[in-house]
Formats: sequence, C-alpha cells, structure tokens
Amino acid sequence: MPPFRRFAPLLTLLAAGWLSAVAGASEFRETERFADAVTAVDSYVAQYGAENVWLVVDIDNTLLAMQGDLGSDQWFEWQEYLVFNEPDSPELVAEDFDGLLDVQGLLFTLGKMRPPEADLPAMVKKTQDAGVATFVITSRGDAFRAATERELSAAGYDIAGHAPAMSKAPQGEFLPYELSCIENYGIRPSEAKLFGLKEARPISLEGGVMMTAGQHKGAMLLVALEFADHPPKAIVFVDDHARHVHRIYDAMSRHDIECTALQYKAEDKNVARFRYCDKREVTEKWRRLESALKEVFTLPGADAPVDEAVENPAHATADAAPERAASH
Repeated sequence: MPPFRRFAPLLTLLAAGWLSAVAGASEFRETERFADAVTAVDSYVAQYGAENVWLVVDIDNTLLAMQGDLGSDQWFEWQEYLVFNEPDSPELVAEDFDGLLDVQGLLFTLGKMRPPEADLPAMVKKTQDAGVATFVITSRGDAFRAATERELSAAGYDIAGHAPAMSKAPQGEFLPYELSCIENYGIRPSEAKLFGLKEARPISLEGGVMMTAGQHKGAMLLVALEFADHPPKAIVFVDDHARHVHRIYDAMSRHDIECTALQYKAEDKNVARFRYCDKREVTEKWRRLESALKEVFTLPGADAPVDEAVENPAHATADAAPERAASH
C-alpha cells in the first residue's frame, strides 16, 4: 500500500519541539485520551480565567468518526491517493477530485457518525459548563455544513450554544482574506509567505463551526480571531492530523497566544487497520450503494439516471486538493 500523506516528517516534529521550548507554557504532544485536553483547559482556566480560554477542535476522527470505513477520513485519503496516483484503479469511486468530493458529500448525507470515545461529548460539555468557549475548525467545505451540524447534534455536542461571540463575522460563505492586504485579516505578510497562502477559497463561519474548505488551519484561526468580540489568551487545540496541529501551534505562538496543541490518536488503530486491509469489501459496499441509488433515481423508460440529485450533493473546486490530502 503506497504511503499516505497523513504523517508529518520528522523535521516537522523537531520544529514543533523547538517551538515548545520558546513558547513558555505552550505545549505540543500526542494523546489517545481527550481527557488530556480537558486537563489542559482546566490549567489555562486556573491561570487566565474561563472567559479567556477557547477549546478549539477538529471534526473528522476527532469529535466524530464514521460508523464504518466507507466515507471515513482514511477512506477519503485512500481514494484521493488513487485519484492522483492511480487514476485507472478499478477501486476508484470517481473520475476526478471534484467527483470524489461529490461522493464524499453523499456519504456524509447518508452516513452516521460516532464520537471516538463514548464520553467525549460529556468531556466537551464539562469545559463548556466551566465557561470555556468551544470553536470547531474543519477542513470540510460549506457544502457539507448541514450534514456536519446534524451529526454533531446527534452525537450530543452543543457547539452553537457555547461558541465564542463573533459579531463581526460575515454571514454565509465569504473569502477569508485578500493577499493584497493580508494584514487586515490578522495575518502578517511574512506569515502569508511562510504559510504558503494562495488565492483564498470561500469559507463559512456560523454557530462556532468554521468550514475552511481545506485551507491552512493556522491562518484560518488567525482570521477567526480577528472576528472575535473577546479574543482568547490561551487555546487548547485538538486534531488527529499532525500537520494541522503543527500549523495551529505555530500560528498561535507567533501571535503570543498560549497554546496546548494535541494530536489526537484515538482513531489511529482504525486508520491503520484500514490502511492495510483488503479494500474489496468497502469497494463492493460503494458499488451496491451506487447501483441502488441509480436504480431509485432512474426515470421509468429513461436510459440514464437523474444524476444531479444523486451524484452532486456537494461540490468544491479541485484547487482544494493539496490541503484535503491531509485531512477533512
């Protein structure tokens, strides 16, 4: 099985260690227990007060994971690898990246998700009850918002009720920055170059959930902080992907915000199992689903299915591909 781009190189880990040394109480580390995030939140609350602390959390394989392999974060990574490296693979579910996003949107709409730890919603609620704001930042695009909010609520999370106040945030989809005046968005020109920022893609920010469409999470969080009525003095960030953890940690360190950044590995066993398993079963599940949907949405006497309702539940540009490679 060709390696996925999930794991950051050793140099990135070394860089994170160096940043930890210069950032005082800030910390970067791995954990399999969300309870470690709660402990970090409690520590910051004792130091700064609950009103000055945010819990910032990813979704896929962090707050939620798919019930099965089909449509999971690791399944998407595998399919993306095939799109760009083995385009003739019989296991592909779409001809290109846009098509893959359409399939993923369909699976988000039809699928069900679960917390990686059964008591994870209760742990998040514990921090909320202490007065700490909850902010969700995901690589998913706005087209997936309805399914995302549905599954967060079904799992027992209340994000909107405990989101940080952002009265200056635009409604609906918007561009998070303009490169020509990047400093107006909380990002220094030198940071834009360091982060490798390109022309922005539309994002959305509603109810404490920021849908970044695969863009640099460190930059996106800096943009969000510009909208905050009361920016935090410290954040605890949790994400299953190392690159996002490193980027948030780096961005916060550069802006003198205390940050405990945790790479959450509770789903790693499922990810590893899928990586090395026989993919015929999950491929066959998709083929059966695809066949059933085409049958249901075929007009009587028509030669072709009514594709739009089945195959295009959500859409994003192929330009999102480089970032989506790492994570939802």
